[in-house]
Amino acid sequence: MSGKSMTRGAAALLLASTTVALPLAPAVAQETRVAVDVTAGGAYSTNPFLVRDGGEGAASTELAITPQLSFVDERNQASLVARYRRSDYLTRYSAAEAYGFSALARRAMSARLNLRADVSYDSSIIGQNGLGLVGAVNPNPIPGPDLGTPDISLIGLNQRQNAVAAAFGADYRLSTRDTVTGQVSINRVSYGDGGNAFLLSSRTAAATIGYSRSLSERLSVGAQGSGTWIDYDNPGYSGHTYAPQGTLTYQLSPRVNLSGGLGAVFVSSTTPAGTVTATGLSANFNGCRDGGRSVQCLRAYSDAQPTGLGDVSRRYGAAADYSYQLREFDVVRASIEYSRLNTTSNTTLQAPRTDFVSGQASYERSFTRRIFAGASVGYRHANGRGFGSPSDVTFRLFLRTRLGDIR
Repeated sequence: MSGKSMTRGAAALLLASTTVALPLAPAVAQETRVAVDVTAGGAYSTNPFLVRDGGEGAASTELAITPQLSFVDERNQASLVARYRRSDYLTRYSAAEAYGFSALARRAMSARLNLRADVSYDSSIIGQNGLGLVGAVNPNPIPGPDLGTPDISLIGLNQRQNAVAAAFGADYRLSTRDTVTGQVSINRVSYGDGGNAFLLSSRTAAATIGYSRSLSERLSVGAQGSGTWIDYDNPGYSGHTYAPQGTLTYQLSPRVNLSGGLGAVFVSSTTPAGTVTATGLSANFNGCRDGGRSVQCLRAYSDAQPTGLGDVSRRYGAAADYSYQLREFDVVRASIEYSRLNTTSNTTLQAPRTDFVSGQASYERSFTRRIFAGASVGYRHANGRGFGSPSDVTFRLFLRTRLGDIR
């Protein structure tokens, strides 16, 4: 799919999401917030794109622009966030751009029924070092649909990946203790800028249904089942997964919230050589402690993901985020993440196992409520049989300003 057709598809999905948000015309006062974050700076990276055969270091200038628009009232929430970033390398590498948007709508139809809709689009180069802040100041962000990125099996190819996703879901309270949830989503991943011939674009449809029961004010248990169906542009490749889970949500204390699921995942991956199936652990965990000035979060998962090399791979990962507010707007942040892909089928060009580790720490200081400056250092390392073990260290200085709403 070309960049233009991908953009048209993203626009169509955004229109569909906006249609869900249209009933937001409220009977109560609505609050509108508009803001634009602009970040500029410079960086030095020892291997900016994690090139597998040993990339060279380069300095770069960086620019990131993030406009945000949101509407909030007592029953509804809608927002649109756009993202653009550009790195201009002084030597060795061409300029690199990344861009996208996220749109969401939330509506309380009644005391029992809540609806939600999300659309996201992202175009970026897999393996390029990231821009922006790390760590968790907000321990409970509103998640968007899974874009299926990044695909760590493709790190080091300096390849652009376009991803668009849309999801629609609902929560319905059967009683004061019982809730049913459901969601359906679609996802399209393609490769632009004259992508390598052996990379396969894919389409994924997914559905999840769950039930939870509140046993107390602090504890809820339940069960959910999910399925995904993957089709690649090459008709010889496809796959599907099914994952039943038991779920639990527990408020350990007023400041600590835990949630997770545990079950099994059944994976089927089809290539021209045949179909291979696998069974493994399906699990996820999210835990956050909000200490006021400091926030610590832990995340972990075990599931399956289609890759650009035609396999439906087992995916594992864990991450930790930390933030500490020295003053009202002075923040220290840090994060570390580990992820791994294991192939289901051994008949593709994908390495049997790919590991990726990344970590970053940053400090941001405020001069006013609109102007901030900071520095960060990051480390990344990829390892996969057949493509070496590239790593990268990045040092960055940046200046950020916020125009519009400063909340």
